[in-house]
Amino acid sequence: MKNITLTLLTAILISCTDNQNTQLTAPENPNYLFQATYSQDFTMGNPELVVKFQNLLKNCQEKKLDNLSSYFTDDVVWSLPDGNRIEGKDSVVYYLTDFWSSSATVTDYSSAVHFCVKTKEGEEWVLIWDSQTINDVGIRYQEAIAFEGSKIRFMNTFTKPRKELPTLSSRD
Repeated sequence: MKNITLTLLTAILISCTDNQNTQLTAPENPNYLFQATYSQDFTMGNPELVVKFQNLLKNCQEKKLDNLSSYFTDDVVWSLPDGNRIEGKDSVVYYLTDFWSSSATVTDYSSAVHFCVKTKEGEEWVLIWDSQTINDVGIRYQEAIAFEGSKIRFMNTFTKPRKELPTLSSRD
């Protein structure tokens, strides 16, 4: 009886261990309902580009604005949340310097998601979902940043006010 119990226990442990090593993989050619107009074939990109963007953000928050131009290509374009666009390195650096050297004060910055993807064409995009409070106004961001080599060539920023999610008890 001990041998049967030991054999069953060993079989169960082996089967549990084998299942932990199983990885799910996406099909090579998924049948998307809608085809992407830009690209739909991504792999994980260079995580150092995430760090590069985070360094830019940290320098702005800490008002270390002397070398901002080193982050951008000459023809960088920034699509702002209000629909306006800033074009060219000098204009982007001026905008950032003007905003961050003013009375902008950041508290409770947090990043919920940050990763880099690479298209089959070789373009790398950093995708960030973050939030912060600037001058007592809570803001959530979704940003897509395209890199050319190690420099930012395009930024697209969406924002919305940060509101606390209702608790289960407040939904009653």
